[in-house]
Amino acid sequence: MKQISSFHFILFLLLSTFSQLSSAKSISDQDVKQYMALSGVDSALNGIPAQMGAMGQQMQMTAEDPAEAQKVMQLLESSWQQQEVEQIVANHIKTKFTATEMQSLLTWLNSDLARRIKSSEEKASAANFNQEFMQYMAQLQSTPPTAERVKVIRTFVETTDMIDHTVDIVMSVAKGTIKGLKAANPQDEVSEEAVMAQIGQMEAMMRPALEQQMIMVSYYIYDSLTDQEIEQYSQFYQQPLGKKELTVMYDGIGQALTHWSTQAFSKIANEFSE
Repeated sequence: MKQISSFHFILFLLLSTFSQLSSAKSISDQDVKQYMALSGVDSALNGIPAQMGAMGQQMQMTAEDPAEAQKVMQLLESSWQQQEVEQIVANHIKTKFTATEMQSLLTWLNSDLARRIKSSEEKASAANFNQEFMQYMAQLQSTPPTAERVKVIRTFVETTDMIDHTVDIVMSVAKGTIKGLKAANPQDEVSEEAVMAQIGQMEAMMRPALEQQMIMVSYYIYDSLTDQEIEQYSQFYQQPLGKKELTVMYDGIGQALTHWSTQAFSKIANEFSE
């Protein structure tokens, strides 16, 4: 009996210790909230409704049926539930990082350089992004970047796998669109595999143009940063934690966009099938 009791005591002690260590290493909601604010995830998600509104105004001027285009945009915007998409991203982040990794990320994001970089990146989420970007591009024609700047920006785009992550985001929206359409019209014999195969073919075609676009956008977004600062930024994403952060962040946003597009295109399909 004494041996059994001793065994139970040791087992209880080990379980208690492990439980305390696990609790200490879990990521708090506050840490995730702080990370999303400092990393620019919140800014990016908050900017999507305004960008949809700007896109809707452009569609109004070019669509064959402005009333129909307006209805589509209204359904897209109404399907965007800010708290819902933020929670999807937050839940994904919380399950993918350890507490140690999160603290390292928060330390980096609280640095002066990271704060300045993230402030610059907020330009991409502005409602007037397209207008400001086009004006910048016009100026760039008369004052082209130096050879060193070209090298630094290209290295940054390659280091961060920006093209791959952007394609993944496009694919996430495409998957949500297919799910939404199938949910609204389950009787339609639409092969999801066939549609995704077609999208995959489009991906190969759009990659060169997408790479060019990402490079040009990077010139605009990081215009206020020096070559050395951008190099420091690139170096962070060459490290394991930096690479992991990009993957986790884009995967989380991709999940949120899949959810949104599924809801939106289900509504759109139902609206225009009536």
